Amino acid sequence: MSRPPATPAPSNDLAPQDVVLRFLESTGKPSEARLYLDLFRTRPREQFAVIAIDAHVMADAAEAVVQDLRFLAALDLFPTVVLGTFRPLNAALHASYLRGHLEADGVRVEELPAASPSLAGRVTACAAGGRIPIVAFEPASNEEAADRLGRLGGLLEELKARKLLFLHRPGGLRQGGALVPIVNLTTDLPALLGSPELSRKEALILEHARRICDEAPVPVTVAVTSPLNLLRELFTVKGAGTLLRRGARIVRHDGWEGVDLPRLRELLDSSFGRAPADAFFERTPGRVYLEEGYRGCAVLVESPLGAYLTKFAVSAEAQGEGIARDLWDALSVDTPAVFWRARRANPISEWYAKLCDGLARLPDWTVYWKGVPTSSIPSVVEWSVSQPVDIPRD
Repeated sequence: MSRPPATPAPSNDLAPQDVVLRFLESTGKPSEARLYLDLFRTRPREQFAVIAIDAHVMADAAEAVVQDLRFLAALDLFPTVVLGTFRPLNAALHASYLRGHLEADGVRVEELPAASPSLAGRVTACAAGGRIPIVAFEPASNEEAADRLGRLGGLLEELKARKLLFLHRPGGLRQGGALVPIVNLTTDLPALLGSPELSRKEALILEHARRICDEAPVPVTVAVTSPLNLLRELFTVKGAGTLLRRGARIVRHDGWEGVDLPRLRELLDSSFGRAPADAFFERTPGRVYLEEGYRGCAVLVESPLGAYLTKFAVSAEAQGEGIARDLWDALSVDTPAVFWRARRANPISEWYAKLCDGLARLPDWTVYWKGVPTSSIPSVVEWSVSQPVDIPRD
């Protein structure tokens, strides 16, 4: 199996950030690459990601794995690689293969048996020293895959790693032949676990992903993807596999009561890339829906025509985690009719278009509505475009 030509190999003639931007230019998302690269680099190296590689992937696509790891090392990112989670028999052999090929390309690597004392500390020292830690599970007659997944979750927790990716030969999970892009581990798990299309391996991943997300000391995202799509999964909001997530906890507030306004201001700044105007906070809204960690919000005001969604935002680092859908579901319970506007160039416009009953495209704005009577639509459009700009442009 070979890597598609769209992914360039790292070159000594290019700065690391230029390498990833060149790769993502083919997807039209270089700004997302810059966002994620900057975010990954602000955290301790050991918190970047843990990548669990299936034995089938190593058998069929080892070259692609080597290229991905070489690429990440060129970006000064050192994921913890875990081998043998489901089939440990050849884990040590696969670790030697990766080490040999990566070191031949100048990438520093350290092999660490999963049974190593103080494993998390050794992984941390390894990543801090600019080496990719490769952890191999050893065959043990008294240990099942579920036990190894439990140990993997413990390692993730000790490292405080933010991402766990399973490289799976089929890529993401599928139902009815179609990719399942997001699984809410709180609401979707029972139906999926009962599906005959799910393999035992995939069922184990789902079961342990829920435990990991519930017990992790920091927000964790778990994904199942193909080795050919690993970089898209890491460096784009949409990803390229199946995202497994706990489901956000959304808290409703009446007006600004109970809202930490400085944290909300920081969230809006992160989401829009610009600071909100002070006047926005001087007007009391009707309802505010907040993800408990202030990673997403929906702010509604009451208008003569009904509920107006004045702000809908997800922090830069949480985009792509499904928080937007959780916010929308929460506000929809209380708001059968709602309307809102967005700039024509807003990257979320495509998603808004799928949510709404109708929309009107104007020179500067697009106005959307859902559950609004047909007779009220002209007034809704007129009222929306007359509202003040809360996030001034530079």
